[in-house]
Amino acid sequence: MTVGRFPKALTLARALHRNGVRVIVADPLKRQLCSVSRAVAKNYQVAAPNTDIAAWEQDILDIIEREGVTDLIPASEEICHVANLAERVPPSVRYVGPSAQWIAQWHDKLLFVDHAIARGVTAPSVFTTADPETRALVRQTDCVLKPRRGCSGTEVSFIDQGSSPPAASHEMLLQRRVVGTHLCTLSWVDNGEAKATASYRGSTHSGTVAVGFQSAPTPFSVKRWIDQFLADTGVTGFISFDFILDHSGVPWGIECNPRLSSGIHFFDEAWLGAAVIGQSTEPAPISTAGKRAQWSYSTLTEAYKHLFRFQLGDLLRCLRDLLTSRDAIWSWRDPLPFLLMTPLCWEFIWRSIRQRITIGDASQCDIAWHWFEQNSSAQAEAMERGERREA
Repeated sequence: MTVGRFPKALTLARALHRNGVRVIVADPLKRQLCSVSRAVAKNYQVAAPNTDIAAWEQDILDIIEREGVTDLIPASEEICHVANLAERVPPSVRYVGPSAQWIAQWHDKLLFVDHAIARGVTAPSVFTTADPETRALVRQTDCVLKPRRGCSGTEVSFIDQGSSPPAASHEMLLQRRVVGTHLCTLSWVDNGEAKATASYRGSTHSGTVAVGFQSAPTPFSVKRWIDQFLADTGVTGFISFDFILDHSGVPWGIECNPRLSSGIHFFDEAWLGAAVIGQSTEPAPISTAGKRAQWSYSTLTEAYKHLFRFQLGDLLRCLRDLLTSRDAIWSWRDPLPFLLMTPLCWEFIWRSIRQRITIGDASQCDIAWHWFEQNSSAQAEAMERGERREA
């Protein structure tokens, strides 16, 4: 596994371990949740891909050779880097995830809509803010402004109908706003077929990132949407979608995260581990609708925030999650990740404080693809400025 810092990575590691898999984690962080887990046989600290992509790739290839790795499994936003590397791993190594081609298309929120429409499924109209069509769109309807490539709700804002169009950019999108109920899904996909789908909604949020979750039923219309979207892609791996179900129950695909998400907390661990290694033929046991999961430390932090700001309604919702939700990290058989969660996360907590960015951004800025692109652009601009000074 190519990161181990997130609760979803820990859940996957435990699921694989329960099925007799020797789990190895490679993460730019020396200390992270999986580094103290009994489910993980060995941890490696590797270069950060967004700092030195060549060093990171070589680190991963060296670990694969040294440890005799049979399966290469990304666990979060680093999947974009892993997909590119997958073409260079030995033929004996199975990469678990979409190809670089599919990731480039689905991670791009503009091309994602193009793919959805081509497959005959519903997705709201979207244009880059540099497209002249944005003027007509914002005159006709409320809109959402968001990055073309991004995660965790970063830089997302809402624009009222009739407002002035935003500044022109090929990297920002304006999309028709759909009013309805938000639904997140995570599917385990085998050769283009969704074998199991868990649906859920955020119940407590830290900024734009959900830290409390509630399982929800998966409507047949959503299952059919996912099947049509993935048909004939040949993908094996985890695929996540965000939907808005309008007042008629029509699912509108808002974005695709071609990777693991927090929906993993609603899969049965034993089934999931067997499915990932290709040894499960039984239907997936998914948590019943209404079941709750949370990251307790994060939920408690949000409760303190609402208490000090006298936001009683939000405080009561946090307390409800604290009292009624299963902690996604706690396990009697593997207690240290829960007991040491705060010190294990301290590196990106401190990064958040020092750089004045959200915890969500701080936890991913060294691995996520859109940060890699930002860093590359900044480096190119710095080099260009240096060349001009020399001239």
